[in-house]
Amino acid sequence: VMISKRKIEVVIPTYNGGKKFYQVAEMLKQQVGITPNDVLIIDSSSSDQTVQVARNAGFRVQIINKKDFGHGKTRRRAAEQSTAEYIVFMTQDAIPASDDSIIQLCKPLMENQNIGVTYGRQLPTPEAGAIGNHARLFNYPAHSQMKTKADIPVLGIKTIFCSDSFAAYNRMALISIGNFMDVNFGEDTLIAAKYIDAGYVVYYNSTVCVYHAHRLSLMNEMKRYVVIGEFHKKYKMVFDSYRKVSMEGFSFIKSELIYLLKGKRIVLIPYALIRNILKLVGYKYGMMISSN
Repeated sequence: VMISKRKIEVVIPTYNGGKKFYQVAEMLKQQVGITPNDVLIIDSSSSDQTVQVARNAGFRVQIINKKDFGHGKTRRRAAEQSTAEYIVFMTQDAIPASDDSIIQLCKPLMENQNIGVTYGRQLPTPEAGAIGNHARLFNYPAHSQMKTKADIPVLGIKTIFCSDSFAAYNRMALISIGNFMDVNFGEDTLIAAKYIDAGYVVYYNSTVCVYHAHRLSLMNEMKRYVVIGEFHKKYKMVFDSYRKVSMEGFSFIKSELIYLLKGKRIVLIPYALIRNILKLVGYKYGMMISSN
């Protein structure tokens, strides 16, 4: 049932989405409960076929200057402009796994006013390799989880883990807690912290899936952790109330080792260890260079 005021709006910031985006568009056209007109593509002046693919699919397209894009800023503006009750943010490479992914992601928000944000499960993709796939399985387990302020002593930093690659927000609640911050990284984590702080639930819905995984080179992985380190240092006030981040790092390394041993991928263990050392070095360096 479609009403003139959008119930759900799907927003995807794009830039040279390539073949993956074509697959995303195909899956979005098949979604039940939304029409192509409910999809807004905010494109940072792509030089490939991204805009054409979006228009052919019947999506609404806004083109912005590449220099005007910001992970937090662009999403903030989209939430302000929207008239939808629920706003779904996705990335251009997250492929819905079924034709009811969007509606199923939003369902908990519709059924429970206390849920501020819900994010779905990200499944590994063949090209991500064993190490990339383990990261997906570690961060997106098979069981759903309601996370509230009361869970902080047990879950620590995981309480505010959330991903804008595939997440749905109660839009009025999003606006009322101050909307996304103008940051270029971790806007989803910071907004999850705001929701938790305001007494809302962050809900991980493991039954709704997208295919989404990256294969990063050692250098890129290290660079990513420099950014994470800077981010954690800059928002130390936020993260300090969620226990030590390093605890999470240790459980990840342990889980990865077990995963590689069980999968008889022993040859990958030295590489995994080097990768984890570089991640740690990057993280510490990021903490050190952060201006705050």
